[in-house]
Amino acid sequence: MQEADCPLGAAVITGANGTMFFNRFALLVNLMSLSVGGCTALPFPLPFATPLPPNTLVYTAPVTFTIKTGTPLPGTTLVYLGESETRQAQMFISGYVAPKQVADTVDWQGSPIPNVNLKLNTRVVTYDKNAITLAGTAYIEIANIVIQPGGTPGTPLLEFKAPVTFMLQKNELIPGTKIVYVGVASEGAQFLGMEGYPYRKQLDSLQYLGRIHPRVFVWLDLRVINYSETNVVLGGTANIKLEQ
Repeated sequence: MQEADCPLGAAVITGANGTMFFNRFALLVNLMSLSVGGCTALPFPLPFATPLPPNTLVYTAPVTFTIKTGTPLPGTTLVYLGESETRQAQMFISGYVAPKQVADTVDWQGSPIPNVNLKLNTRVVTYDKNAITLAGTAYIEIANIVIQPGGTPGTPLLEFKAPVTFMLQKNELIPGTKIVYVGVASEGAQFLGMEGYPYRKQLDSLQYLGRIHPRVFVWLDLRVINYSETNVVLGGTANIKLEQ
């Protein structure tokens, strides 16, 4: 299939460094138009398309952090040390003091809590003697998933809000939940394993709260983009809390 067969328009935004970003609203609207127009494949790989180890979930989220002087970013070894005599930001990274200026990279990878691998790719937005602000992308990989629906979140160590799109076949679970799509009823798309009313129509909301790890709480805020007897497309956000 050629790219022109399934145009995504403003849903895909390419940054100066070649990174692709997704406009959430435009992506939802375009996915709807693709399904209505009979398009059966997308012209780009979605974030969840890469094969994962068994019992593992991955999210990619935009992030902005402000780190006060002399304190670490929670869950990491990144520490802002303040400004140098030459007015450069001083970051403690991987055992070294690294001079940074606006637009410089600040990357980190590690395990803030057991079974969670976190990769941060950020750049310096602004800094002064009191704090530094970083913005970029977080890649969160959570292994050994244990699904526990419901409950309330604990004290967050780090929190992320990731855009998500799920293309599910009939009888397939929504990742990280015990909710399964079972097909079309007269009332709309039908799901099992959720509390209350099990039917949703196009653009209806579907929310879910629960744990996917003893210290990872997830809130899914989704909309039904399209559905048929054989599959359903859901899009929205996943709010992921890594707890202390």
